[in-house]
Amino acid sequence: MARKLSRMPRLAAIPVLLALIGWMEARHPVPAFRLFTFFFVFLVFADLASLLLGKGRNGLVVLASLAFGLCVVEGVATVLEPKTLKKETKGWSVARPVIGWGPEHPGRFHAEKTDPKSGAVIYVADYTIDANLLRQTISSEKGPAIVFFGDSFTFGEGLSDAATLPQVFADLLGRKQRVLNLGFSGYGPQQFLAELQTGRFDGVIGAQPRLFVFMTFAGHAERTACKPIWVRFGPRYALENGQVALKGACYEGLRLRVREWLENTASYRLFIEPYLQKVTHEDVELYIRILLAAVNLAKEKYGVATLIPFIPVGDYLKGTGFSDDEIVQRLRDGGAVVLDVSLAKEEAAGAKLVIEGDGHPTPSANRLRASIIKDYIENHMPGILVAAVR
Repeated sequence: MARKLSRMPRLAAIPVLLALIGWMEARHPVPAFRLFTFFFVFLVFADLASLLLGKGRNGLVVLASLAFGLCVVEGVATVLEPKTLKKETKGWSVARPVIGWGPEHPGRFHAEKTDPKSGAVIYVADYTIDANLLRQTISSEKGPAIVFFGDSFTFGEGLSDAATLPQVFADLLGRKQRVLNLGFSGYGPQQFLAELQTGRFDGVIGAQPRLFVFMTFAGHAERTACKPIWVRFGPRYALENGQVALKGACYEGLRLRVREWLENTASYRLFIEPYLQKVTHEDVELYIRILLAAVNLAKEKYGVATLIPFIPVGDYLKGTGFSDDEIVQRLRDGGAVVLDVSLAKEEAAGAKLVIEGDGHPTPSANRLRASIIKDYIENHMPGILVAAVR
């Protein structure tokens, strides 16, 4: 009887622990919730082992040991993983059809980023999203548009509305020509192509745009290959019979659920994911093909050239069989107008080109790149700028 009574608390603990595991996995109450999940799993196996005898007990001891090892590894990863504190107004980025994600509604969205160790402010910015769900760019309201597509560099993450690349470019033109900013954080060539294929922004672009601009770097190959978790709702393209074909979203169904589960595990993010996200030759090839498909569609559907300000990445391409120069040549051979905007000389001279602790362009970098783009258009692409701003 005494032995039976001593087993009761341990038996009662099992459903409690299982309930805690379910609650942790369903609610994610704390950032390190997966560590707690692993710890509760360890307690379940240890409790069951204490209730059994013989081979069953031995097996559960092994499982408990493995679970404890997972706890240790997850705890170490939780401590070692680099962290940043980033806050944005709710609704800043939500799931959206075709392009994967974007602003939920027009309005002003506040963004802050701080260093969690020192508490130092990295940036504070407000983003104005207009009625078309695009970053506000003040320019001429009429006339043929110069349209900027792209990622957070084009969007202007960490910067005020006045300091984005499209806005600075519009200012250089005296705001006398229509300029649009279709960039958004995390976008890549796949959004550029999907937007053109579906005509998602045709209404705001207008019937006769003058020029498309897509700033890029080879790091976009991760995105077109659907490797980062934050592209999970974005369009997925693949090569089919030598052509770029849309295959749905990057992650769907069971594949999406498994990837999201893994992504909530610090040990996976720190020790495994960096190796899985390394780009391959096939990834870079797909990146080039998607970008060229967008360039060709721009010509066929809209009758415009695409100017590609290109930022070299150097060692990032090591092991892929590609170099920045080879990518640039492929893009030029495919009909794109490619412009080097690395700003290497300015950086060597001490210019502050990236936001410290973040990596996005500073207002100075955007001014320099906008000037390079404007000068190139004036000197090499006649008929793009309206006569009044030449």
